[in-house]
Amino acid sequence: MPELSIIIVNYNTREPLRRCLESIIAQRGALDLEVIVVDNASKDDSAAMVRQVMPEARLIEPGHNTWFTGGNNLGIQQAAGEYVLILNPDTVFQPNTLQTMLAYIRAHPRVGAITCQMRFPDGRVQYTGSRIPAYVDLLLGYTFLGVLLKPWRDSRRRHMWFDGWNRDSTRPVEVIPDSNYLAPLALVRQLGAFDESLKLYFTEDDICRRTLDAGYEIHFIAEAVLTHEEHASTSQVQRLASQVYFQDLVQFSRKYYGAGRTWLLRALMWPTRQAMDLAQRLRGERKSF
Repeated sequence: MPELSIIIVNYNTREPLRRCLESIIAQRGALDLEVIVVDNASKDDSAAMVRQVMPEARLIEPGHNTWFTGGNNLGIQQAAGEYVLILNPDTVFQPNTLQTMLAYIRAHPRVGAITCQMRFPDGRVQYTGSRIPAYVDLLLGYTFLGVLLKPWRDSRRRHMWFDGWNRDSTRPVEVIPDSNYLAPLALVRQLGAFDESLKLYFTEDDICRRTLDAGYEIHFIAEAVLTHEEHASTSQVQRLASQVYFQDLVQFSRKYYGAGRTWLLRALMWPTRQAMDLAQRLRGERKSF
């Protein structure tokens, strides 16, 4: 059994994925790990690059877009590691990142998932690690109520993102990014893996909430560092990504806050959604792959 299965879902991010795979090769050391790449019908020869750069990787090609959740679930089904790392293709490992993360989660059996410090390529720290959004946070964040009640919205945001914490220390959090999400494989399967009714967004809020509900903690590890370019796939089709974002938001709200409150959320965010779509159309952004 490998110590770790790394699962990467890719869509047309050949060069970022190349850098990611090369960093795994450079930083894996003596770790026994397997790499599973799920390619969502990329048109940029990503699959050929994977075969060239890392021929030992397991390459899954479903032949269509399985989205983030479906692609990761395909990888989870085939994974054989004790632990699984859900990883975005636009990430690059720094020295000892993998080893530090594995050592930490092994030493903390009540921790069900961890992430590490992530930085932009220019070295700036990304402010990941938050609390689970309450229903009021959805109203204030995605409707005109957030403009009318800006002081309350801003106060809620500061609370959600642990105002004053600079991501320079290790601590428990409630939500970590599933662009860099390490957990015991058995626990991920016990939780039912990713909810495929969510395609791209709120997937981390969902799986982290289920992890906490199962009685586990979630930790942010400051001692390990991963470089993350961010949004390499969705930037190619921003208008479609925005459409999927709001669809996933509605689904997340329905799942946790009920049909009635979700109806209200949809009604109140309709003006915001229409304004965003108009602006994106005027910029000529694509709405399809």
